[in-house]
Amino acid sequence: MYAWRALTHMHFFAGVLVPFFTDWGGLTLPQMFLLQAWFFLWVFLLEVPTGAVADRFGRKTSVVCASACLLAATAIYATGKGLPRYFFAEFIWAASAALASGADEAMVYDSLKAAGDEDRSKRALSLLSSFDIGSIAFAAPLGGLMAARWGVQAALLAMLVPFSIGLLLSLTLREPPTGEEGARPGYREVLTRGVRYFAAHKPLRALAFDSVTIGMLSFMTIWLFQPRLKELGLGVGVYGFVTAALTLSQIAVMSNSDAVERFFGGTRRYLIWSAVIPGLAFLALPFATNPWAACALFVTIPAFGMSRSVLISNYMNKHIGSAQRATVLSTVGMGRQLMGVAVLPVVGLLTKISLPWTFAALGASILACAWASSVEEAHLS
Repeated sequence: MYAWRALTHMHFFAGVLVPFFTDWGGLTLPQMFLLQAWFFLWVFLLEVPTGAVADRFGRKTSVVCASACLLAATAIYATGKGLPRYFFAEFIWAASAALASGADEAMVYDSLKAAGDEDRSKRALSLLSSFDIGSIAFAAPLGGLMAARWGVQAALLAMLVPFSIGLLLSLTLREPPTGEEGARPGYREVLTRGVRYFAAHKPLRALAFDSVTIGMLSFMTIWLFQPRLKELGLGVGVYGFVTAALTLSQIAVMSNSDAVERFFGGTRRYLIWSAVIPGLAFLALPFATNPWAACALFVTIPAFGMSRSVLISNYMNKHIGSAQRATVLSTVGMGRQLMGVAVLPVVGLLTKISLPWTFAALGASILACAWASSVEEAHLS
């Protein structure tokens, strides 16, 4: 699973996302954000049904289908341009994301549980995400160099190679037991049971709200740092290396989660500070006119604001039974996608007014969500 996640996150175009959509694809920033909202809308619509597919037909089936859709979407993107084509590609990519969401983490957690290694889940899930973002950190600078030498389309074409290998690798995965192999319920029962399980579980709802809101608002950094660095005079050749720094900062925090929690005085205090720090960083960005100071703030935001979702996922898993795991995690994913559908168009419109005002609005929103969080110490045990 580590290798599969690394291969399917070999995003060579990550360091030139905005130039790809705007300079090569001809989109405006609001159109780019609208396209991403469309992606999140379809992940939202497909999240629970695909999670139920994983619970009913197996996590491996879901992961294999996710790989196939990812390869198809990339091929569509790499071989043409135009907003209608991009909408179709994002739909296929959304299907891939929805099929993988919950199923991949459920495979890891249930495999550990079956082996009697459930106490390793926090480390394993953190490492799983570290392979994701570590792969992006490796690929983004290379993609920037490819784009500078052969154009941004080359970065897309290059992604077809690791994605094809990832599809082949997914076929070799082994399905972990869930404890109900002999009497699996029907599709509709799996779907409704998983959603009801989440709706009736107060700790899960509190953890999900905290993870979804702070994580999605911090995620806006990925789409906003390149336009801001362009305003401050940095060229496209730097973007891939900044992307790598954004991802490596998350790995640094996730791989030392126990030490970081101790530094802040416990898990609950860490969750508070890991929301406050990104909020303050966003508020400071309008005043950071030095490009390298802006880079430091951009790196800080995902280091805390995005890495915390992995820690929260570990505690959510402890409240979920194996048979409902993929569906419940997908239900949480639905909230994340719905948040993206709501936030992305608004952010796109704000960019037409001013990037500094956009940063200020995001910072204030993160601090407001941190204040509204209802996570208690009891939810983390």
